[in-house]
Amino acid sequence: MGIEKLISKSVTFNSPRNTGSRMINTKYYTNSLLNPRIETHLILNKNSNKIEFSSKKFDNGDKFELYKLPDEVIKIVKNKFGEIKAFKSSISQHNENPMKTSENAKSIIASQTRNFLG
Repeated sequence: MGIEKLISKSVTFNSPRNTGSRMINTKYYTNSLLNPRIETHLILNKNSNKIEFSSKKFDNGDKFELYKLPDEVIKIVKNKFGEIKAFKSSISQHNENPMKTSENAKSIIASQTRNFLG
């Protein structure tokens, strides 16, 4: 199997509410621009704090999710039905409850997105 070449498309938004905050959305495509393989959403605020959510789709339907929060990095692999197959947090005690930790990470990303958009 050869190396797959990816095409990237990035869009940067400035926050209408918070001066100095930016959101950078990047999608990586293979040969079809209709179905991105990797999507990354990065929020940077004026204090240089950043929050990132990335996801990658695999051919078998599995999905890899990466949450980069200011104090934690969470990696999740889910099957095509959304069930967690593998989970890893940089905070070891969060590895004991993957469902709660992933829900908290989603909540933080959603809150930061709402705050960015105003």
